[in-house]
Amino acid sequence: MRLDFKGFELKSLDDSQGEGVFSGYASTWDKDLYDDVIVKGAFAGTLENDYAGTGAGIPIHWQHKDDKPTDIIGETLSAVEDEHGLLVTARLDLDLPEGKRAYELLQRGLIHQMSIGFLAEETAFVQDGKSSWDGYREIRQLKLFEISLVQVAANQGAEVLEVKSGRAISASNESKLRAALDSLHEVLDGIDSDNRKPDDDATDDSTDDSSDQPDDSTDDPKRKDQKSFDPQWAKEYQTISDFFSLQN
Repeated sequence: MRLDFKGFELKSLDDSQGEGVFSGYASTWDKDLYDDVIVKGAFAGTLENDYAGTGAGIPIHWQHKDDKPTDIIGETLSAVEDEHGLLVTARLDLDLPEGKRAYELLQRGLIHQMSIGFLAEETAFVQDGKSSWDGYREIRQLKLFEISLVQVAANQGAEVLEVKSGRAISASNESKLRAALDSLHEVLDGIDSDNRKPDDDATDDSTDDSSDQPDDSTDDPKRKDQKSFDPQWAKEYQTISDFFSLQN
């Protein structure tokens, strides 16, 4: 048995229904990149017979993978046909590393499309041009097996409308991160441009050998308090800054 795949796009996130929950259109009634059109009513039979009429329990996969149990990263809470397409609400399994990673990608907007895996049960060719070859396949009834989060979808109209719950951290971890951020700011503040010599000092023709001069940096209280700059600090600073700049 060979399944067909049709894809759609995800939209936005909020925290109204709990962590790991997202919603969007798993299918629309628009023509996709393969010139197929799924018509309204095509999902009615499979939702009623396979998913108790509510659309709950449709497996959520990652990129249509089905080789191992961890390829199933969640399930739908509901699925219903409306005027635009098949609107689904689903929850990812955040106890799985794969589900947690997929959820993070949704939050960051790096993944924003869905695709459905189905078997077309009733189809027809619809002519829409002068030539008998001008037309498209109309899918009037199908059996739905799974919905996947994908990077590129065949149906570019399928959208994730909401991803529930922003990025959450514990109070203790937040305190540690903010303390680290303060320390990094202190390091950057310690780089005092006023204490740097002008460029023309570096070209001084003096023949004095600086290596013969004693290092009196430890005698200067101001230099004692000044922290040295390490590129690694800048990298860590950027990482933590990116963390706090994420939209909740």
